[in-house]
Amino acid sequence: MASQKALDRSIRWEAEESRERNVRVGLLADPGLPTEIAEQLARELPNLLADQPRDGMRYTFTVVSETLRRRGDSRGERLIDVAAKRRELEGWDFATCLTDLPVHEDGRPVVAELSREAGAALLVVPALKVLNPAEQARDIIAGLILEWVAGDDADERLQRLEERVTSLHRVEPADDDVDLRLTKSGGQLRMLLGMVRVNRPWRLVLGLRGALAAALATAAFGLVSSPVWQVSGAMSTVRLWIATAVSLAAIIGWLILNHGLWQHPSGNGPRERHRIRLYNAATLLTLAIGVVVSYVVLLVGNFLTGWFVVVPEVFSYTIRRPVSFADYFRLAWLVSSLATIGGALGSGLESTDTVRSATWGTRYRKTRKN
Repeated sequence: MASQKALDRSIRWEAEESRERNVRVGLLADPGLPTEIAEQLARELPNLLADQPRDGMRYTFTVVSETLRRRGDSRGERLIDVAAKRRELEGWDFATCLTDLPVHEDGRPVVAELSREAGAALLVVPALKVLNPAEQARDIIAGLILEWVAGDDADERLQRLEERVTSLHRVEPADDDVDLRLTKSGGQLRMLLGMVRVNRPWRLVLGLRGALAAALATAAFGLVSSPVWQVSGAMSTVRLWIATAVSLAAIIGWLILNHGLWQHPSGNGPRERHRIRLYNAATLLTLAIGVVVSYVVLLVGNFLTGWFVVVPEVFSYTIRRPVSFADYFRLAWLVSSLATIGGALGSGLESTDTVRSATWGTRYRKTRKN
């Protein structure tokens, strides 16, 4: 429970309706996407919330980016306690934690929580929509702040929040000191996509420099190898697709096995098993997207390089027919598949810390700190 000091600091309007009041709000965010969202909110919310819910209200926002450590259970909802303690320490009126780890309640993704007494809230970034999550975060945080400020008028303001974000649902909090808990429809798929969005898999390409170097070396050899020209000219489209699937599966499997990316439950509880399954699914999908992006970039690069380097007359003499656009594309396609397998071997040169950081993002930094 919050202290009496926290209760005394709550906003009250009975004797202050004519006075200007400045509300200091702290946004405590995990590194990465949560911090980016918090910084955008700090720019947009002061104007959005000005003069709400009373004339003369002004809001100032402070962003603190740090890896948030959980001292509660595996659900992570006790981050409200972290926010409340930080509010007291910093002298804020209200504090919100923006976390990048999933929180569930009865199998449904938790989006946000609010404790009026503690003057604190929690926003779960992976539960936001995948495209432009900052927009939804702005509506939710604005609604939570007004919910806290308005006090007894909260029901009307919360209804407006639910009208703006129609996928939100109120549930009865299991904790006595949590006044409001919002969940979201869409189930596990929405949360999974949100976790992958937080991981930002397209950044995996730069995180695996050893794999990229090995892939480029293999591609350079393949593009100037006449036996590879002959094979690409003779292979059917079905065989090329099979080669692509095998190469992608090879690098994903190698990354998981060689760097221990597959996690195992530390306990036998259903909640822990569910959490680990979600983490593993996010890891697999993050790797798949990152590897596919790498493959496409490699394919485009091989095609342009082959078009410039491979002389049409020599290429034509090797495959014994006139060279067309399709022949250059098929050569780049085959070389990209071979180079991807070479990249899988090259990924073994990367340190486990590098690979886990590129795949797990801030979740790996939390694991190392705890």
